[in-house]
Amino acid sequence: MELKQLYDYDRAAPLELKLSQTASRNGYTLYDVSYSLPNKQRTDGFLVVPQGRGRKPAVVWMHSSGALAWLGDAILLTQSGAVSLIINPPASVAAGTPEGDRDAMIAAVVALRRAADMLEAREDVDPHRIALVGHSFGAMMSAVAASIDPRFKAAVFEAGLLGMSIHIATSPHPWAQGVRKELGAGLTHYLEVISVVDAAHYIGHAPVIPKLFQSAWYDPGVPHEDSVKFYEAATGPKELKWYDTGHDIDDIAAVVDRAHFLAKALGLSGADAAIRTKAILSKKR
Repeated sequence: MELKQLYDYDRAAPLELKLSQTASRNGYTLYDVSYSLPNKQRTDGFLVVPQGRGRKPAVVWMHSSGALAWLGDAILLTQSGAVSLIINPPASVAAGTPEGDRDAMIAAVVALRRAADMLEAREDVDPHRIALVGHSFGAMMSAVAASIDPRFKAAVFEAGLLGMSIHIATSPHPWAQGVRKELGAGLTHYLEVISVVDAAHYIGHAPVIPKLFQSAWYDPGVPHEDSVKFYEAATGPKELKWYDTGHDIDDIAAVVDRAHFLAKALGLSGADAAIRTKAILSKKR
């Protein structure tokens, strides 16, 4: 079986979409959102919609710390003229087992693809201009999604590497060390089972779309060589940028670089104005 088949699902299945408006200010409307996944699962997050008519580009976001972590970036892109959909990775139904953790990662990739389904169905989205942004776990899942689904026309991978099996097996981070200790003799089997979702199997076959890799000089869990290997394994066009931060790449330069990259890839003209407005408002506070 080809690995790509792991992520097959019925695109005609109802999304069972739930939307609830929570705010409308500063040129955008914010909604709580959730939709269905296979196997009776759901995922949730936020939808941020700019004011104005017509079809707009869109960005799908996934962060390892949850949807709130991307909200500021998503609003900036929305104020630049794009629809933003931020989603949480779906929870595992059998967390802690190799099969359960593998299936949770597969579900995360499917959730990203279902996000594209949802955006394509909207009358205010241009289905030919959808990008994908992921942080850490989200970067690895986004690398798989962007490699197997041609609907994503650009991608940003922040603090990513070639796969969770590699991260758990080699990372110096205390979390990974703890997993290795807890699994003990079962570590080899665990890594073998989850390795099918490693980005290493996919990113070298990704479509020829622009890709931005953002890495941190002081990341305690992703060594420099892992960041470089992730970048080098990917198809082009691509660029790798480094920032003076830890794992949460919160440098203002990273936010600006990401916004400019997505604006260029999606044909957005409002990014510079949105960034300047943010800076001016900040000075007035």
